[in-house]
Amino acid sequence: MVSSSDSGKSSSGGELSSVRSSLPLDKLVPYLEKNIDGFKGPIQVKQFKSNPTYLLTPNSPSQSFVLRRAPSGPLLSPTAHRVDREYLILSALNRYNQGVSPEHAVPIPKVYCLCEDKDVVGAAFYVMEYIRGRVFTDVRLQELDKQDRWACWQSAIKTLTKLSAIPISSLNLPPSFAPLPTAKPYFPRQVGSLLKVSYAQSKAKNKETSEEVGPIWGTDELKNWFTEGAKKVTELEQERGEGGVVHGDYKLDNLIFHPTESKVIGILDWELCTLGSPLADLGNLLLPFSFAPISPENLKKIRNTSKGNDDMTLLLGLKGLSSQETGLPQREELERWWVEGMNDGLRYHHIQGGWEIPIPGMGWVRSWILFRLAIIAQGIAARAALGQASSADARADSRPVFDFFGKMAWEVKKEVEKEGKAKL
Repeated sequence: MVSSSDSGKSSSGGELSSVRSSLPLDKLVPYLEKNIDGFKGPIQVKQFKSNPTYLLTPNSPSQSFVLRRAPSGPLLSPTAHRVDREYLILSALNRYNQGVSPEHAVPIPKVYCLCEDKDVVGAAFYVMEYIRGRVFTDVRLQELDKQDRWACWQSAIKTLTKLSAIPISSLNLPPSFAPLPTAKPYFPRQVGSLLKVSYAQSKAKNKETSEEVGPIWGTDELKNWFTEGAKKVTELEQERGEGGVVHGDYKLDNLIFHPTESKVIGILDWELCTLGSPLADLGNLLLPFSFAPISPENLKKIRNTSKGNDDMTLLLGLKGLSSQETGLPQREELERWWVEGMNDGLRYHHIQGGWEIPIPGMGWVRSWILFRLAIIAQGIAARAALGQASSADARADSRPVFDFFGKMAWEVKKEVEKEGKAKL
C-alpha cells in the first residue's frame, strides 16, 4: 500500500530508490500469474527506500502492485518483520470492511496473496494493491493552508478511531495472531518485551569497530516508572473490555491522503500490528506534541549522525507552540476529537461504556511512547552495526537520536509526577 505523492513528496516508506536487493523474476512472475487474478508479466520493479518493499508495474499496467518481503538473514528479534501477520490483519480488516457502513470502514489496501515458500524470492512475502495519494513527512503540513492542516489532522484522528473501536471478536483472528488484552494486558507485556529487546540491542557490536551500541539514556532510572505505570494503566482500562487492534506505528507519515482532499485513504506499514490498548496508537500519533522544538545546539549534534531525512522527520517537536504559531490544533483538541470518535464507534458497535477527557493514563502513555521510539531508533543502529539494516540510510552511530528520546521520556515523567495525576 506504499504510495508516493503526486507532488513529489513521499514518506520514508513511500520514497522509491534504486533496487538494492534484486528479486528473482524468473520465479516471482510465474508465481504471481498463478496466484493473482489478471496478473501478467513481464514487470518493472522498483524498491522503496526504507523497507524490503517493492513496486511491481506490468509493462501494460491496469494497476500496480506492492510486494512486501521479510528481510533475509538472521534477525535480532524472532517477532520482527512477520509479513504473514501483516497479511493476516489486512485480510481480516478487508473482510470487516465488507460488513460495515462506508463511514466506519478502515481505509486499507486489498491484499492478494501470501507466499511463505522462501524458494520463490528468498523470504516470505505478500502482495497488495498500490494506492496513489499524498504522504506528508512534515507533521506541520506547511505546504497546506490552516483549514486543510486542521482537516488532515482531524481525518488522521477519525481514521484511527475507526480502527481502534473495532471489536476484536468481529475480526475472527486466530489465537496465534496475538493474545487477547484481557488475558495478557498490552502495556505490561510490551514494556517487559521491549526492555529486553533494548538490552539485546545495546549489546550489538559494530562489525568494524567491535564497539557496543550501548543503552538508551535513562534506561535504569525509567525501568520502574514504565513497569509500574503499565500495571496502573491496565487497571484503568480493565473496565473497557477486550481492547482493540493496535496498528503499532500509527503516525502522520504512515498515512496516505487523497490526492486533492484532506482525508485519509490508506494506512501504511502494519509490521507492528497487534491487539491491545488504543492509547498506544493515539500516543504515537500525537508524539510530536510531547516534546518541544529542539534547540539549535542539540539539532546540530543529531544532524552530525543523521544521514538523509529519515531521522530528522521524527524531530519536529510541537510542544509549547500555540496554534497561531503552527496552524495546527493543540494536543488537547486532538485528544478530544479522539474521545468523540471512539465513543461514536462504541455506540455503532453497541458497546457500553466510553472514554472521557482528560484521558486516564495518557501522561504515562506519552512518556512510554517516547521511550519506545528510542528503542526503535536504537534497533536501527543495532541492525546497522550488524550489517542487517533494511534502510538505505540507516546509521550505526546514531546514539544522539535514541538518547534524545530517552531524555524526552524522562521530561514527560517529571511533568506528570509534578501534576500529581496518580503519577500517570
